[in-house]
Amino acid sequence: MPRGIVRTFDSTRGSGTIEDEDTGREIRVFRESIGEGGVRELYPGDIVEYAVGRNRRGGSMATNVVKVGWEEDDGDDSPREWSF
Repeated sequence: MPRGIVRTFDSTRGSGTIEDEDTGREIRVFRESIGEGGVRELYPGDIVEYAVGRNRRGGSMATNVVKVGWEEDDGDDSPREWSF
């Protein structure tokens, strides 16, 4: 399964982008594609695994998105709390 980092996610619109860990390419993600115990939000810096599917227009989109961690961005070794 591909892995990537959430770069943007607008909770009002229910969509955002994930940057693929291997290729650096961005892929769209929609709230309906997030499948983790009913949690339907992503936050910038979340590390996710996902499958690649097609949207109605034939473009690529992330499906079956699952959070697996987060990007350390503050230089502090203390863990970030999950916000569920």
